[in-house]
Amino acid sequence: MPKRPSAEAEAFYIAVYETVQRIPPGKVTTYGHIARLIDAPQNSRQVGSALKYLHDAPQAVNGNAADLNDESDWQDFFHLFNNETVPWWRVISADGKIAFRARGAMDEQGHRLQAEGVDVRNDAHSRPRIIDLREHGWFPRPEDEESDG
Repeated sequence: MPKRPSAEAEAFYIAVYETVQRIPPGKVTTYGHIARLIDAPQNSRQVGSALKYLHDAPQAVNGNAADLNDESDWQDFFHLFNNETVPWWRVISADGKIAFRARGAMDEQGHRLQAEGVDVRNDAHSRPRIIDLREHGWFPRPEDEESDG
């Protein structure tokens, strides 16, 4: 099991994951927009890092991860936030493209989006990679998100 991050890093990851979980199927948003929604507008790269480090979990558990104060809670973190419960594939670059990463992950992201009805056009290399943000974008204002809770 990965080493538990600092309390500050853990809070950031939870904010990212909970916000990404709000993106509706068939919609996408950007790393920068997630950063703005969690009041960390300078941290779009860290949003990408948080999503990159999602782990597999055998079984997702319903609940709220707001209080992770002991090791059993830390283990539950991976059940609450993993690469199936956090739709990482709905977060793309500001230019409307699937961000560069390992080719298999890029292809998987394109296929997951297509399965949700997102029109993903091929790039110059015939890879599904380009999304029209005007058609499929999810960009609530930060103050709209605050009123949800």
